Amino acid sequence: MYFCWLCHLQNENRLLWKLGTLPPGLITFYSTTKPLDKSWHVLGLGYNPSISMEEIRNAAVVHFNGNMKPWLDIGMNQFRQLWTKYVDYDDSFIRQCNFAPP
Repeated sequence: MYFCWLCHLQNENRLLWKLGTLPPGLITFYSTTKPLDKSWHVLGLGYNPSISMEEIRNAAVVHFNGNMKPWLDIGMNQFRQLWTKYVDYDDSFIRQCNFAPP
């Protein structure tokens, strides 16, 4: 039901909010989810240089939120390899992007 409603709104070019799919998802699944421990999801790899590698190793998800994305020149060097180790530089799409192998 959630997915059908979301598709309908997108196909009709209706804009009820500017935050994408998060607000309707929060409403739809309200009181049916459980909180995860903070250590499961490490945030700030695009703005917080003080995150420890131990925190990152213990996380299930790392999030490069912030302006200093690892694929940009301004990305923080200490976190860049967390992203580059998953990049297939032989992929045709990747070769068209504006970044080079480390």
